[in-house]
Amino acid sequence: MPSAAQPRYVAIDVVKGIAIVWVLFIHSAALGMETPVFVYLVNHAVPVFLVLFGLNSELWWRRRAFPEALGAWFRGRARRILVPMWAMIPVWWALVLWFRPPDVTLSARLLVLHALGWMRSIGTGWFITLVIQLVVAFPLLHVAAARVGRAPLLAAGLASTLVLTGLALRLMGPLGYFGYIVLAPRFFVHVVFGMMLAPVVGRLGVRTAVASAVLVVVLVALQRGVPIGGLAAYAERLEDLPLTTLLLVAALPLARVPLLGGALEWLGQSSYGVYIGQLITHNAFVYAFGLPGLYQRLDLWLYTAILLAGGVGFVFLGEQLAALLALDRARWRAAPAPTRPMQ
Repeated sequence: MPSAAQPRYVAIDVVKGIAIVWVLFIHSAALGMETPVFVYLVNHAVPVFLVLFGLNSELWWRRRAFPEALGAWFRGRARRILVPMWAMIPVWWALVLWFRPPDVTLSARLLVLHALGWMRSIGTGWFITLVIQLVVAFPLLHVAAARVGRAPLLAAGLASTLVLTGLALRLMGPLGYFGYIVLAPRFFVHVVFGMMLAPVVGRLGVRTAVASAVLVVVLVALQRGVPIGGLAAYAERLEDLPLTTLLLVAALPLARVPLLGGALEWLGQSSYGVYIGQLITHNAFVYAFGLPGLYQRLDLWLYTAILLAGGVGFVFLGEQLAALLALDRARWRAAPAPTRPMQ
């Protein structure tokens, strides 16, 4: 029986911390939308998270038996993913009822879809829908890797990602934009690549960093049309893989930087809650000002700080509520059983 004990890799938390900061910059536009830093680094935040999802999930399963651990897998993911999502949904509905944005139509059907994790109409909520699908699919990927090997699975994931990337415009018609971007097979190569990193994540070093940096440069060159044009969309998707590896190697020196390392590690450990908090904060400001008006009326660096505050505030409130509920449960369990009065 595999051991359930799992070491915590600081590098993973630090990279998640970097990625959530990049998410804030995506939504605040403080770095612009067309600068090289934004296009080739910051805008890859979500795919980096998906590689790390595959890595962390495989680390979890490597120390547990299938199918005995399925219940623990789904209970743990439901607690971490669905509970914060359900806490966010009523806040979003209250915002829509207050601001009445013209592009949002409320209905009982939409409420049911939201409760099930289909985040249509909730701005930037597509990532939640995508992650829920990957949570459901991952045990199957884990079993497939054990049966056929990781290399064939990686090839299948690569084919799935590249084919769906090439069919983007054709699929957006029947599926709609939201339906296309939440297609989990678009990111199967990211998840499987993360699975392949699991056995070696503690041994990534300088050679890995150099090789990853070279691949990143080549893929960026393809996106810029040098030396061959027509491959930009595919190169953009594949860049996520060596970029994540490069970040994992760079994370350890960053982790040792006073204050910065600790802040990034905390942000990484709390990244999903920060994501939910900045999501609802961003929706509130968009509904209040409109997206163009928001970027024109607010200093974008200040807005980045506002999004960060919203994310951290959501995590803090969630921790306080969880602590209160745990205290109430402890008091209830410790309370003496009622006694019947003597007759």
